Amino acid sequence: MSENDGSGTRQLKSVSRAFDIVEYLRTEGPATLSAVAEEFDMPMSTAHIHLVTLVENDYVIKRDERYECSFLFLRTGGQLRDQLPLYQAAKTEIDDLRAQSGEIANVGTEQNGYMVQLYKSEGPESIDDNAALGAHLYLHNTALGKAMLSQFSDDRVETILNLRGLPALTEESIVDREALFEELEETRERGYAVNRGEHFVGVSAVAAPILSNSGSVVGAISISGPLSRMGDDRIEETLAPAILNKKNIIELKLSQR
Repeated sequence: MSENDGSGTRQLKSVSRAFDIVEYLRTEGPATLSAVAEEFDMPMSTAHIHLVTLVENDYVIKRDERYECSFLFLRTGGQLRDQLPLYQAAKTEIDDLRAQSGEIANVGTEQNGYMVQLYKSEGPESIDDNAALGAHLYLHNTALGKAMLSQFSDDRVETILNLRGLPALTEESIVDREALFEELEETRERGYAVNRGEHFVGVSAVAAPILSNSGSVVGAISISGPLSRMGDDRIEETLAPAILNKKNIIELKLSQR
C-alpha cells in the first residue's frame, strides 16, 4: 500500500513504518513487541510482522523477548564512511591534530541539512559533547556546521534553515537568521568558525571548511574542548593556525586523488 507524504511524493507505507520502528529501537533501546505495538498504535499481529521481517533480514535482533538494532547498520555506515575520500584524506591529520592540541579533533560533512560526524580522535584528557559517530547535528550551532555554512551560497543557507530551522540547544545558540548570516560573514573573513557553548553547555570548538578543487564544500575539521581550555587567545594563536594548516594538507591530499 502506498500513500502520499503531503509533498506529492508517493511512499510505501509499510517501508516507511519499518524505518520508523528502526528509529524507535535506535533511540529507545531494546523494546518488547507490546511496547512497539503501543508506540505506533498498531495491532500486536501487525507489529510482529514488521519486527519478524526486520529480524529475518538481519537488521534487528531478538534477545530475551526484546528487539534491538543489529550491527548490520555499523557495517553499512562503516563502509560508507571508509570509502569517502574526505575521511581517507583527513583521518591521519585529525589524529595528529588531536596529538598536537590535547583536545578532541573531528571531521564532518553536510548531508540533508545536517552536520554528520564522520570521525573523532580523542585523548585521555579530552572532553566534548559526546556526540556519537554518525550523529546528525544542526549546522547553525556547531563549529563544523558553521564552517561549512560559511562557504554555501545565501540561497543554500536559506534552504537549509527553512528545512531544519534554528532550534536553540543552549542559551548561547543562534536563533536569529540575521545574526547567523553576520557570523557566517565573520567566519569567511577569518577563515574559521567558532562555537562557544552553542551546541553543548561548557564545550567550545573551532573549525575550518574543507574545499574541493572546484571550490565546493566537502566537509570541515575541528578541535573541541571545555570552554576553560578554549579561550580566544588560544584559539587565535594556536588552535586556529593548526586547523588551517591541516585544512591545507587535507585539501592537497584530496586534489591528488
